[in-house]
Amino acid sequence: MSQDITNINQSITLFQQGLARQTHFSGYYLLNADIINLASSATDDFAFSAESGTVWMYESSWYDSGQLVPDQVTPANDELPMVNGTASAGISTSYSRGDHIHPQQLTYDNDITATKFIKTGGTNKQILLANGDTTTLDSKLSRTYNGSAGGWIRLCVFPAGASVGNPFIEFKVYTSYSAVQTIRLVPYYTVNGINTVYRIFTAPTKVSTSYNIDQGVNQLFHNHSGSGTSAVYAAYVRLESAGNITIVVSDQSTYYTNRITEILTQDVVSGVSNGTQIPITYDLANGGIINNMLQVNPTYRSYSTYNNGIRIGNYNTEYSSLYLGCSNSVINTTQLGQWEISKISDRALTINPSSLRQADHSVGLSINSDSSIIKFNGNELVNVGTNQTITGIKSFAGVVSGNSQINPMSDNFNDGLRISRTVESTGSAAIQLGCSRLSNIGQIAGQWIIYTTTSGQAINPLSFKIALASDASDGNRGLQTSADGETLSFNGSVIAGTGASSGASNGSVNYSAGNLILWGANSTDPIGGFYSNGSNICWRAHPLTQGSVPP
Repeated sequence: MSQDITNINQSITLFQQGLARQTHFSGYYLLNADIINLASSATDDFAFSAESGTVWMYESSWYDSGQLVPDQVTPANDELPMVNGTASAGISTSYSRGDHIHPQQLTYDNDITATKFIKTGGTNKQILLANGDTTTLDSKLSRTYNGSAGGWIRLCVFPAGASVGNPFIEFKVYTSYSAVQTIRLVPYYTVNGINTVYRIFTAPTKVSTSYNIDQGVNQLFHNHSGSGTSAVYAAYVRLESAGNITIVVSDQSTYYTNRITEILTQDVVSGVSNGTQIPITYDLANGGIINNMLQVNPTYRSYSTYNNGIRIGNYNTEYSSLYLGCSNSVINTTQLGQWEISKISDRALTINPSSLRQADHSVGLSINSDSSIIKFNGNELVNVGTNQTITGIKSFAGVVSGNSQINPMSDNFNDGLRISRTVESTGSAAIQLGCSRLSNIGQIAGQWIIYTTTSGQAINPLSFKIALASDASDGNRGLQTSADGETLSFNGSVIAGTGASSGASNGSVNYSAGNLILWGANSTDPIGGFYSNGSNICWRAHPLTQGSVPP
């Protein structure tokens, strides 16, 4: 009976609580503001808010109690937690308890970002490999590629930068056929970004006789995207292999390691954007002897001219040549403007444009095998075994040279002949006879000169003169013709023409220091020399019968 009474009392209490709730329940509102603005609210009033999903209570003002609205309470889920998968908002209306545990995921096919990966028992000197193994930092990073189909391999990436600091990385390329190639790269960082990539790229140790690369990589280049401080560079090699090829990071700088990224991370690709090709360095030496061909290509020059190569090689087995102005991208072609100096099959030396090479030496300059004949365009210039004849007029326009002198080497008449100018720009030039063979200036005893005097000479300027070289500067010595060609003088005395001495103004010649022989006048002076008695010409009173003298 007592139990029944107790149950009845509990029922009455629940009924009273429900009635009280109905008395104080103000309703279910969409917004919190709707509840706050309710009129005629009393203490213990409460309301439900759809906006917050909580119960609001009134005690002098409305406030959020934080209690969930009864129909917003989510039940716990007894199902096991799911493994990570594709992201989804989900549709479940239940929750997982706080002590739930997800099953371990062993396979994941997307990128993973984490601050660290820890292997039990690992050390800070080890690297965790993809298969769970570890290797030390001293081990070489490498990757093997299948090169049968060719293609391109990205070696690494040099990210953008805006400060100085140049890292270094070295790769070795191995195949089963050609041993090893070496690639060294140094990106040159500046405050304005990467300027260029310095590099060394060697050919395989074993190459074909024509220097073709049959196994390994045959091209290296770098390209970039962006510019300035945003420029990102990448280095690539082109495969030339019939099988597998292994690339190893053989050396790397410990400085600025963050400036070399994505090392050997990319698979073989069939093509890449164009870039700057890096020439191959061939091992051309063998015991100090350079094999077959050597070419020098100027690079990194801002000049627009003089930027072609110089090649030492051979045209065929009979030729040995020095090529000037050859292409700096290939080693076995002829380009416009290329010249060559060659020793050819008949042992002659030839100089000619490479594009005009002729077997008979009919183009260019050639010297025969015993150096006795020189020809130009097939025309003989010099032949030591024959007398030389120059046909036609040879003009040397605009040529400025020093004195020209001919020195005979025989024992007699062995002084020289000199053609020279005495004083520049004064009208003076000379032919000097009997000059020294040991010097092309000055004078020696017995040297004569035929020349025109200078414009500044006090006596007979610009005259034509023949004199001993020692008297050349004396205006009163030698035989001279005036500049106007009207007067002939000897040792200062006018002997013909205008101004002749002893009244000889009609062109007669004055001989023997004033002892005259004048046609049309008689002289009876018997003292020395010639004289005339009117009918005869006598020498020291010895008559010389010449017939009558005209009156």
